[in-house]
Amino acid sequence: MKAIKPLTYSLIIISLFVSSVIAQEIDDEPDPFDIPMTDSPIQSDEIPMSLEEDFREDTLGDERANQKERKDKIYIKGKATVVDGDTITIGNTKIRFSGIDAPESYYYGMTQYCERPNGKIWACGKKATAALKKLIGKHEVECTDEGEDKYGRTLSICYANGVDLQSEMVRTGMAVAYIRYSTRYEEEMIEAMINRAGIWSGDFLDPEDWRRQNRKRD
Repeated sequence: MKAIKPLTYSLIIISLFVSSVIAQEIDDEPDPFDIPMTDSPIQSDEIPMSLEEDFREDTLGDERANQKERKDKIYIKGKATVVDGDTITIGNTKIRFSGIDAPESYYYGMTQYCERPNGKIWACGKKATAALKKLIGKHEVECTDEGEDKYGRTLSICYANGVDLQSEMVRTGMAVAYIRYSTRYEEEMIEAMINRAGIWSGDFLDPEDWRRQNRKRD
């Protein structure tokens, strides 16, 4: 075995001592990423009121942003009777679909008509009513409560068999999105326009304008 010279041995001892000191100094330095839980304003018991309010507002903002993706809270559920393309009754509750407007099937005794591309006239009001009846079929209808209109009807978003009835009526061209009150079904209406579905296949008068022209004057 080769002998270690005293000088060499001394150098080894010094080297080990210096390394130990450096290592100790490194261990004593605080880790910038090692933050105690109590230093976090979210974990601390002493949260400033402004931070609590900001946190609450951010949370509410996230909930509002996700509101459209959730299924709306159901207010009433049951067997529905179709009145026209945007109105039904469940029990004694008369429900007006929110966010859409369908051609009239019976307005002061009158039916709304539309024109096909070949110039032929068709009863789009009655067709819209028939389309909604077919869409609902024998399924129960679930509706939300969005308030009341001036006629005392409950404004609702309604579903049957998991299908958004308003969305389907607009998408198939059996109603228009009531953009003056809501843009909820604007995309479906654009799709219907592009596909020239239903009333978009030819000429028609917007249901609101048609009612205005045919409203009975006292």
